[in-house]
Amino acid sequence: MYAYNVYFHPVYKVERMIEPGTTTPPRRPDESKPGQQVPELLSCFVEALPLGVGLFEVQGEEIVYRTGNREFLRVLGLTSPPRSGEPLRTVFKGSDSEPVHRLFDQVRRRGEPQGYFAPERNGEANRIWNLDAYPVFGGGRVTHVTVVAQRSVETLEVRQRQQQETNRLRDKADQLAELEKAKSEFLRLASHELRGPAAVLGGYLSMMEEEALGPIPERLRPVLPLLRAKAAQINMLANEMVEAARLEDRRLQLKRKRVNLGDVARRSYNSALAGLSDKHQLRFDDRATPAPVLADTMRLEIIIGNLIDNAIKYSPEGGEVTVQLAVEGEMALLTVRDNGIGIAPEDMDRLFIRFSRIAPRPDVPGTGLGLYLARELARLHGGDIVAVSKPGEGSEFTLSLPLEPAA
Repeated sequence: MYAYNVYFHPVYKVERMIEPGTTTPPRRPDESKPGQQVPELLSCFVEALPLGVGLFEVQGEEIVYRTGNREFLRVLGLTSPPRSGEPLRTVFKGSDSEPVHRLFDQVRRRGEPQGYFAPERNGEANRIWNLDAYPVFGGGRVTHVTVVAQRSVETLEVRQRQQQETNRLRDKADQLAELEKAKSEFLRLASHELRGPAAVLGGYLSMMEEEALGPIPERLRPVLPLLRAKAAQINMLANEMVEAARLEDRRLQLKRKRVNLGDVARRSYNSALAGLSDKHQLRFDDRATPAPVLADTMRLEIIIGNLIDNAIKYSPEGGEVTVQLAVEGEMALLTVRDNGIGIAPEDMDRLFIRFSRIAPRPDVPGTGLGLYLARELARLHGGDIVAVSKPGEGSEFTLSLPLEPAA
């Protein structure tokens, strides 16, 4: 059995939040109409708070007063409540007027909480009054600003240090946001610059393979598949940059259709096989298992291509790379396994972070985009990628995607 303890505390007097243009609380709500009690109780709750609370409405570039409780008026030193719709500049006057107006403007423009404090007006030592303003959103924009005003006993120096630290952290956040924006812009520009030369290189390679430029010398024939693979790598890198920028801007949209994961994996396997060096062995095991998934084929090729490419890069001494397809329950599983240099346990948390490169050796190339992009695309498909690795024993990456039921 369960026992419940309920404690009742008496409330001696709770008056409603002051409505614009009133100096006495209005009549109590009709007890027989429960729906009317909600705003009344909310007003009583705000009025009972030991802090001053005020509500202002954003009207374009202008901010006007709507309502506030008695403590709010007391902290501001107002003898009577402002009228509803009264401009902000008439509510806050004197030496605090300009900084308070800036405070409200920052909340309106940035959509973030802001604070302001100043020494107590009566000059008492170790006393300050401060405003904390919070945005209220509606329809994707700031429609109101809620203000909490209070007096507190603390040294002005302590609060100034706190405010300086807050401003420092906010500036740091702004710098990081600008840096992320610059990274996305760089990715867009770099991918644009890469795609042009990659297209020209691919065109000339096609002409050479078709011998449109003349017969191919026998000694050059073994080189063409390698050049084709390298051109495909450049094109893939350009696509990675574009996709990463789209992910950051939330502009990436999937074009899904029903495909067999094994068919897509086979194409990625064949593409990697064309540029494989003699010291690597690439093996594909699909166990003749049909694995229908609902996926964007191009993005799926990016995922699988990155996993295979990563396994080859992290096996600089050579070795076997295995691509294996299986079905377990309602999930299709594609595992890429290598016996390369592996990943240290302390580096596993950084494995899928954008631009984070885990390369214990200088002969492991990369941009830090491949695994980040692969997992993000997998998650957009409703799947995921997990990694298991030990230093010196290789790595295993498993892509899981939900199976698409038969129509």
